[in-house]
Amino acid sequence: MNNKMRLHYGLFFLSFFLFQFSFAQNFNGGKTEQQIEQEAFTFFDAENFTNALPLYQELINVYPQDPEYNYYLGVCQVEENKDVKEAIQHLKIASTKNVNASVPYFLGRAFHMNYEFNSAIRYYRKFSEYYKKKSVGIDRLIEMCQNGLPLVNSYYVVDVKNKKVVSSNEFFRYYDIDGFEDRLSKKDKSLTSRYDGEGDKEVACLANKGQYIYFSSVGKNKKTGRDLFRAKRLKNGGWGEWEELKALNSDYDEVYPFMSNDGRTLYFCSQGHTSMGGFDIFKSVYNEISDTWTEPQNMGFPINSTSNDLFFATDLTDEYASFASSRDNGKNEVTIYKIKLSDYSEQKVVMNPDLLANIASLSIGAENVDGNLFQADTEELTYSNKYRSNDFPYFNFPITGELTYHYLNEFKSGDAREVFIEAKNDQFNSDSLIDYTDDLRGELNGLEGMPHNVLANKISKLEQRSFELSKQAQNKLRKSQSEEADYLNKNIIGTVTAEVHAPATKQQLVMSSEVIPASGAKTEAYRANKAKEGYEYHLQVGVFSNRAESSFFLGLKDVKEEVVDNGKMYKYMVGSYPTFAAAKKEIPEVRQLFPNTFVVAYKDGVKASLSAAIKATDQDYKYEAKPAEQVSPAKTTTAVVNEQVSFRVQVGAYATEVPEDVKLKLKRFSKYPIDYSKDYRGYTICTVGDFDSYSKVSKLKMELREAGLGDAFTVAFSGNDKITIQQALEILRQ
Repeated sequence: MNNKMRLHYGLFFLSFFLFQFSFAQNFNGGKTEQQIEQEAFTFFDAENFTNALPLYQELINVYPQDPEYNYYLGVCQVEENKDVKEAIQHLKIASTKNVNASVPYFLGRAFHMNYEFNSAIRYYRKFSEYYKKKSVGIDRLIEMCQNGLPLVNSYYVVDVKNKKVVSSNEFFRYYDIDGFEDRLSKKDKSLTSRYDGEGDKEVACLANKGQYIYFSSVGKNKKTGRDLFRAKRLKNGGWGEWEELKALNSDYDEVYPFMSNDGRTLYFCSQGHTSMGGFDIFKSVYNEISDTWTEPQNMGFPINSTSNDLFFATDLTDEYASFASSRDNGKNEVTIYKIKLSDYSEQKVVMNPDLLANIASLSIGAENVDGNLFQADTEELTYSNKYRSNDFPYFNFPITGELTYHYLNEFKSGDAREVFIEAKNDQFNSDSLIDYTDDLRGELNGLEGMPHNVLANKISKLEQRSFELSKQAQNKLRKSQSEEADYLNKNIIGTVTAEVHAPATKQQLVMSSEVIPASGAKTEAYRANKAKEGYEYHLQVGVFSNRAESSFFLGLKDVKEEVVDNGKMYKYMVGSYPTFAAAKKEIPEVRQLFPNTFVVAYKDGVKASLSAAIKATDQDYKYEAKPAEQVSPAKTTTAVVNEQVSFRVQVGAYATEVPEDVKLKLKRFSKYPIDYSKDYRGYTICTVGDFDSYSKVSKLKMELREAGLGDAFTVAFSGNDKITIQQALEILRQ
């Protein structure tokens, strides 16, 4: 190599090194990656999602597949209502790892906010099933999604004249409609309950030339939240007794009543009735003769959205109205919309559900897009969602060489099922286009010149579109097949094929989800402990896709079956023990039959935190750390375990042997404990380190990634049980 070439290559490598060094040093204004991660988590932990979001976005730009970063960024986007559709993708990546038990909840919220109600319901139910203690309010969210399904089948064309983003504090001060301010009144003490707080909800509406006042208040019954009331003006200028508007109140909050100028039509906001998310706007008409109100009517989509829609008010002539919504804003802002009212609003059918978020954005002076898939090419055809989950026909769909599905309820993966439905709809529309182009070809006969060329060009475009849809359908079928097979491999623990059959009913102990009936004889010591603490321990031996015969557990006592995953899976446990130590003592014997056996805890029949149970029943129990397998005889660090919680870095899961290049890279980290263990699938799980704090393990994770192990991520353990990072941090805070 001549001197010129040496100089050329030397400069190249020097510039490459300087680029790498500059990139590492100048990350986010000179901060190190570890500093950014710690700062982002501090903001996140304090629920300061506004400041945490851009920091996690920077980390994602470097590590787009990191499950932890994707979880935190997705949560920030949901909480801040920013790029919710993108948040779905981040949270799906987080769901591939055991990052946090709340992933299904935030996925449900993201789908909910994006008007994908069926997907939202599925994830809400998944969260409720596996995290019952913290799933308060989930049933109402599911109801809201069910309310939304019929509401978004069609939409009203809304003539938006103006919109502006303002602070959510007294937002109604920005309304620009005639006579609005004249009808506003601040509630005085005679209209305020001692349970009422301060803020926007203190505003009231004067009606019937000031003879009545409509307002919301907690009143004397805190159980139903804020309700609607009205009071009549007295001769001395004060207000008379409160009259509760019982026909309009629900078990949830009702706020911002506004009586139109006709003195009969009342607009108000409610989290109850048929709300599809947050507060929806409703109206009801008062009949003075019968002293009754009509049933509250939802103002429909897109006046209402999956966010909070507030304070609908009309002008003196009922020609214009204003309302506020948080649909496109963060927590501290709302958008004020001024719209023109119509006696007979135009209503359109939603042709493409993917465009619901676009319709809800309410652009100024433009009709909403109606989601016509083929609108650009032809006005005759629209995309049809012919196949839906509630009436899907019989089919033959091979998952593996031995497994073929015929009904939708056979899918174990909800995502795979949805992709399969999409594929069938794509193929149906492709076939419809073929039929249509065949008819158009018949019209070509007899045409000449320009008409012939225009129609021929139209046919060509439609045929191309048909081909694209057919190809798209085939790709989705392959994707559905792959996702279902992957789900079965990862989640169907210890699936039994030849040995498992339908059991004899009289021998089977079948339980509803999360409920464990007592079975078998119990010792006096067990009864005393159970009565005192409410805890009991079992050994979980597997989760199967098929129900097992009782003979499958021959020789084991107190066999229990728990139906999980909406009835799709069967979890089996054996034994009943008063303490963790007693349960752990039996593990070696049970593992001779079921190698993946581990201890689970229940309190009063409901699954409980293992660490909390141990604190209650095994106060004197001491955790004995199992020596980790070392890659080399080099010195190891001593793990300091606080409350039995430890943090490690997982660098891979390998179906076969651990790759040699991975082992070579790990040699640089031989001062840390390196463990290779098999999981329930037979995969080799490699973890590095053993720390007592999240900040310490974060530094190691960064070092491993810099060494070329880009998929490294943090995992947490309580004893030998893997737990989420969030659970570990909660235990450490106690």
